[in-house]
Amino acid sequence: SGILGAFYVACVIILAPKLGVALTFCLVVTGLLGISLIIDHYGLLGIPVHTVNWQRIAGILLIIGGVLLIRKF
Repeated sequence: SGILGAFYVACVIILAPKLGVALTFCLVVTGLLGISLIIDHYGLLGIPVHTVNWQRIAGILLIIGGVLLIRKF
């Protein structure tokens, strides 16, 4: 976790001035939610399986839409 944490901090430091703080953190949240869907769907890390359904996909798509709106404006 130490290396991943350092990578995360370095990416935020590098990307925030280029993309803007709002877009950088929206992309971070979108990535975290996408990975969490995969972990839930396959039951990785010993957690109970929660299959991906259309409501979860719709939620991710709405967040991606928000990212696109932030990027455009």
